[in-house]
Amino acid sequence: MRLFLCEKPSQAKDIGKVLGVLGGRHDGYFQNGDTVVTWAFGHILTQAAPDAYGEQYADFGNISALPILPEVWQMQVPPKVSKQFKVIKGLLAKADEVVIATDADREGEVIAREILDYCGYRKKISRFWTSGLDTQSVKKALSSIMPGKDKENLYQAGLARSRADWLVGMNLSRAYTAAYSAGYGREHTLSIGRIQTPTLKLVVQRDKEIDTFVPYNYYTLSVDFETADKSVFSTLWQVPENWRNTDGYCTNLEAVKALVKQLEKSTGKVVTFNKERKSTPPPLPYSLSALQKEAGKKLGLSASKVLKIAQTLYEKYKITSYPRTPCRYLPKSQMSEVRDVFAAIQTIDKSMLSVIEKADPERQSRVWNDNQVNKHSHHAIIPTKVSDFDLSVLDKNELTVYRMIRDRYIAQFYPDFEYDSTVVEVEACSHLFKASSQSPVISGWKVILGKDVFEGDQVDEGPALPYLKVNDEVGTVSAIPETKKPTPPPRFTEASLLDEMQTLKDFLRNVEDEQIRKILKSTEGLETKATRAAIIDRLFEMGYMEKKRGKIYATEKGRNLIARVPPMIADPITTAKWELALNGIEAGKLTLGEFMAYQQKVITELVEQAKKDAAGKACPTKQTDSAGAKKKAVVRNEDDTCPTCKEGHLRQRGFKENSEKRYWGCSRYPECKHFEWVK
Repeated sequence: MRLFLCEKPSQAKDIGKVLGVLGGRHDGYFQNGDTVVTWAFGHILTQAAPDAYGEQYADFGNISALPILPEVWQMQVPPKVSKQFKVIKGLLAKADEVVIATDADREGEVIAREILDYCGYRKKISRFWTSGLDTQSVKKALSSIMPGKDKENLYQAGLARSRADWLVGMNLSRAYTAAYSAGYGREHTLSIGRIQTPTLKLVVQRDKEIDTFVPYNYYTLSVDFETADKSVFSTLWQVPENWRNTDGYCTNLEAVKALVKQLEKSTGKVVTFNKERKSTPPPLPYSLSALQKEAGKKLGLSASKVLKIAQTLYEKYKITSYPRTPCRYLPKSQMSEVRDVFAAIQTIDKSMLSVIEKADPERQSRVWNDNQVNKHSHHAIIPTKVSDFDLSVLDKNELTVYRMIRDRYIAQFYPDFEYDSTVVEVEACSHLFKASSQSPVISGWKVILGKDVFEGDQVDEGPALPYLKVNDEVGTVSAIPETKKPTPPPRFTEASLLDEMQTLKDFLRNVEDEQIRKILKSTEGLETKATRAAIIDRLFEMGYMEKKRGKIYATEKGRNLIARVPPMIADPITTAKWELALNGIEAGKLTLGEFMAYQQKVITELVEQAKKDAAGKACPTKQTDSAGAKKKAVVRNEDDTCPTCKEGHLRQRGFKENSEKRYWGCSRYPECKHFEWVK
């Protein structure tokens, strides 16, 4: 029996359709003869909780038991997916060969191989590898199935990432809560994450730049020149290098005034005149991140809301493709499906008939790029061939997002936007003055997308410039200085924070070490496109960030966390270095064992420092109930039912800083934060 193990039901249907097994539907799998296709629900196995490694880890506040460093990692099956897991396990027991058909990336490899390892599967393993799930892509992948060992290192890298995240979260959240939180109880619990904490630091750092920003005056100069035929054009003074401050501005008002006086009734000479036809290709179809950023700006939606809409369009309505993709390109194999997609678009929306008629389905553009697609597990988000759909069932936001995805796809089959670009440079009084303009010639894809595009080369049309020749003499008409003030960087929005998590562009401005800059530029930033929105949501949920009128601010709780924890754990550089190490595991240059040995060493050192800091921390002087009254000491018995949640049992505990101060806590902490002093 040959068993195809997919990541999700929709993937199983796409592959099963080509394999011809969909007619043999069973509970949890498809089968036709010896070919079987089954599926997981993403990560169907999860990491076990700390108490699985010993009773001493059941108490969140037991810092003396730390660090938790599992020798044999344990996984568990969540109850909600146990039924499907039993199906998979039963099929594995019968299979002679397993073809891993999960997403073609690190996470996909982990999802499948964790199941195989957990179930003790030891027979033949093969790998189905494709970025597209259209019929042509699936057929191509089925004809070139590779040995499973070819992707073994990808699994090792995925395990390393998962285990490193667990070590950071489980150890440091506990240790830092004991060492650096302002009090005790759930409301004071500190949540530490390998990606989460550096992301918070980006926001804290941005807020600090804004709050400490000191404005000042700087000066620009606009100069109008007149040609021999009395045509007047405006230029902008190019500030000489030796007149600029560190921000690139001129702050010397007297020098500017002197230059204005020099320019009065002076003449200038044209040193550059360049007019050329330029073109801009259509903006590429959306990746998840690009869609989240643009829809966020256009509709004011959160990143997680955009993802939810994209998931609905894909899973429920099936009118757009898989959304959790970092890719913006399409495989060449899908060129044969363009006409079918166009036909579906016209059927769904009759108003698109004239738009489709003007598109060239045979157009060769940069979007067809197998090399780019093969770097990822899925291609760009595009419309599908589903035609039996009524757009009226979509709400306003769903309809807008669908149209954004649809129009980006159609734009790929329209001509480039073409314009004439003119640049003039004039030298006068030993200074350089510059003007530029762009005149549209062929609208191309802008017929569909218009000017409302939040990315790419934005063409500022500006006033037309007269025709000039190098060495032409022009006279000065006016020179008008203007006083301006620099502005602080803007507050993060969800869209701009997503962008910064990916590029670390602003963070890099403060990194002087060139080697570190290269490392940061060689990675894909903080986390993957598909999970960045969840990280942002978690920071809001924990109260580390808040949103006001669409802008993100770090809360006092968030600022305090970044101020207290060791800089290393909040530094994006640390995360980037770890990601570089994971890439090394993928490439076979580093082993899982070597990586985990280093992680355990770092975690142990950080926990030991936290223990020292916790030992010197002052104990709270009082505990109060929800009404603010001081809690009284009471007589209780060990294992009494918790009076707060009625489910847990009482445990007598003490503070490491003051072992004589004892209190009654609940065995279900942190779910239940019952607290009473021991009498």
